[in-house]
Amino acid sequence: MSAYTRSRLITAVNKFNEQDYFECHEILEDIWFDVHDSTKDIYQGLLHYATALYHLTGKNNIKGTFMQLEKAADKLSVFTENFQGIDIPKVLRQIKSLHKRLTKGEAPKRLPRLKIT
Repeated sequence: MSAYTRSRLITAVNKFNEQDYFECHEILEDIWFDVHDSTKDIYQGLLHYATALYHLTGKNNIKGTFMQLEKAADKLSVFTENFQGIDIPKVLRQIKSLHKRLTKGEAPKRLPRLKIT
């Protein structure tokens, strides 16, 4: 991963944690367009995760939230390790937990955060 891509990934994670999901999505989409290797699906999965939270918090679109959470889980489920300091299995647990809570009609107690080391 280039230093430029790494800096954009860090910025995307920071935007995610600031709950600026739209901007996070935009940055991840730019990275996704630029990457041409096996990591492309990781960026797309994270992009779907940010989009899901944008639908949840910015549009109150539960159907869109579910669709995006399912796409995120689908893209990320083949990865069993950390990626560039992001614990992908933990992200998948967050996605599943949020999906389960929303399926029950419950609002999340707090919005998920991403950690990058």
